[in-house]
Amino acid sequence: MNDHLRDWLANATADRRQFVAEAAKTTVGHLWQLAGGHRKASAELAERLQDASGGEITIAGLRPDLVDLAHKVLRGAA
Repeated sequence: MNDHLRDWLANATADRRQFVAEAAKTTVGHLWQLAGGHRKASAELAERLQDASGGEITIAGLRPDLVDLAHKVLRGAA
C-alpha cells in the first residue's frame, strides 16, 4: 500500500485526480491500483505524476527505493 498516493487520492477532487492522471498519461483507476499496492509505479511514471501534480505527489512518496538508489549512485559518482 502506498499511503502517500492513497492520501492524495482521498483528498483530491475527482476533477483534480482526472487532470493529474491524464497529464501523467495514466488513468485514475491505475492510480488507485498503485495506491493499493497492487502495482508499482515505474520511475518514469513517478516522475510524470510528480510533474503533473505540481509536486503534490512525489517520486520519494511513490518510490522511496529510488531515492535510496539515487543517493547510492551520487555517492559513487563523487
